[in-house]
Amino acid sequence: MNKKAMLSLTGDKRLRLLRIAFVVGIITLLSFIMAPGVPSAYADEVPGGNITDPGVRAVDIAQPAVVRIITFINSTLTVHFSSGDVTFPQGGNAAYQLVLSGSGTFISAHGDLLTADHVVAPPTTDLDSFLQQVAAQDVANYMNTTLHANPQVTATQVAQSLASGQPPSTSHYNPPQSRVYLSTEYTGPLNAPDFQSIPSNLFANVDRIEAQSSFTNQDVAIIHVSNMDDMAMVQLGDSSGVQAQDTLKIIGFPGNGDVSVKPTNLLTSSINQIFVSSIKTTDTGAPVIQVGGNVEHGDSGGPALDSGGNVVGIVSFGSNGPGSTSFLQVSNSARMLVQSIGLNTTPGAFQKGWSQAFNDYGATAQGHWHKAAQEFQQLATRYPLFKAITPFLNYAQKQAQNERVSTGQPTATPTTQPAGASSSFLSNSWPLLIGGLVVILGVVLFGALVFRRRSPKPAVVGGIGNGRVYSSSPAQQVQSDHQGRLDKEQGDRQGRLDKEGDRQGRPYNTPTPLTSSYSQRPVMSQSQSNNQPQSNDAITAFGAPSSTWPSPPAPRPAPPASPTPRPSEAFPTMPSNSSGNLVPWPCGHMNRPIARFCSVCGEPAPQPPTIRRYEQ
Repeated sequence: MNKKAMLSLTGDKRLRLLRIAFVVGIITLLSFIMAPGVPSAYADEVPGGNITDPGVRAVDIAQPAVVRIITFINSTLTVHFSSGDVTFPQGGNAAYQLVLSGSGTFISAHGDLLTADHVVAPPTTDLDSFLQQVAAQDVANYMNTTLHANPQVTATQVAQSLASGQPPSTSHYNPPQSRVYLSTEYTGPLNAPDFQSIPSNLFANVDRIEAQSSFTNQDVAIIHVSNMDDMAMVQLGDSSGVQAQDTLKIIGFPGNGDVSVKPTNLLTSSINQIFVSSIKTTDTGAPVIQVGGNVEHGDSGGPALDSGGNVVGIVSFGSNGPGSTSFLQVSNSARMLVQSIGLNTTPGAFQKGWSQAFNDYGATAQGHWHKAAQEFQQLATRYPLFKAITPFLNYAQKQAQNERVSTGQPTATPTTQPAGASSSFLSNSWPLLIGGLVVILGVVLFGALVFRRRSPKPAVVGGIGNGRVYSSSPAQQVQSDHQGRLDKEQGDRQGRLDKEGDRQGRPYNTPTPLTSSYSQRPVMSQSQSNNQPQSNDAITAFGAPSSTWPSPPAPRPAPPASPTPRPSEAFPTMPSNSSGNLVPWPCGHMNRPIARFCSVCGEPAPQPPTIRRYEQ
């Protein structure tokens, strides 16, 4: 197969590939249209976020069980001046009330919570500097007015002096009293204007510490509150499976998150993702989990959850500042305390119902919206304080209105869609439809552009018969047949010219046959010509008349003396320049002398000085 035929075959392949791409695009678009709607769990519109993610769903289920713990400590500071001891604040039974904040988690259905020991029993070494700062202003006023300090001292100077031990001082603390506040993930948003106005049924005092390991040891404690039975709770997991590079999530109430004094803000928990850096052991033998991530003051005592929503760590201590390292006490230390007091951590009715309802809420099985809506409604009726369920209930009910429920056994086929949406593809997945149309249009335009650039500029001669030319598309033309037709056409035309020459007594030259020219060199395209700019054009067509056969180009003038060839030697010939260099035409393009039309613009060949018309 010659090069011309190979190039034509390549063009045919391009056309077939274009058709295949178009068909594939149509089939893909139809598959999008006929496919069922996608699940409706979108993080930006579904209460609870991406509820199809088991990790997100586990945190959502655990959040109502996490509480904020406020510890109050009444304290006084006695300063030992050279003139005598003075106790601050002055005035009988007055005391400074120190307020500390931490986090905790319900781990039973009987009012038992897990927290860090230092949240409910703060070490006095940490309280001393706090108390000195609180009392510094009163001490400075006493020194300036009573002792007539010269120069006058400021509260900052006094706090620094007390911290350095000059003058010496002694701290006195009453037993701490802690209070547990339910989070808005259980109560819903609050209308109370300040902390003192929070309804009494949304918090409870800690009535006892059931078991504890001090801050210098394992820093975990189990506390109890009354009148808060059958609450949301979280199960204790096995911390021995935690390894470096694991990802955990903590829930707590960081102090830096208190951007407002309104109760709704103060009682809304924060979720942070942390990464396990290492597993280590303290000097006292307590195993701890070293973590990196955003862990702050106020998160102390909060749970660190694994991907299943189980507590595997308790926030304990760490260094201050951004990028600091923090440490968690392992949950196995808490499990030993649970076992030591025989605590029953079996989930109660609320937790079972809440877990079941939320898992149905995040499922994709047919009928899950109806089921979740019914279960949420039962929880809302049975537990009126659980107002945080309202957005979940409303959303599930709205989804259930558009959900088709079969009369048979529910299957695990996702058929649900967001509220207010039709079950058709056009209403839920119109971006996919538009995207498919754009892709198909792009393929078609790109293919058309490539095909046009690869096609010859003029039309290609498709067939010759009875002295007439029929044009056909390049994709349908076979190059081998086209070559044969050109040879036949050239022979017929040369025979007629020979007859004319015989009548005039002027023979034509005897050049190299046209067929010999094609057999000795490859076809030259427009992009391969040395006299034309290089381009991406394909094979150049050799003339393309649309309906009538034009006058052929005149041959060169013959030499005056040349014997007339014998009839046996007569052969369709053209000037020898047909296989040589290109010649300029009036249109400004370079063409072969034997060409009938310009290979670039398609203009007919120039007429000779003396034109003798002949019949076709």
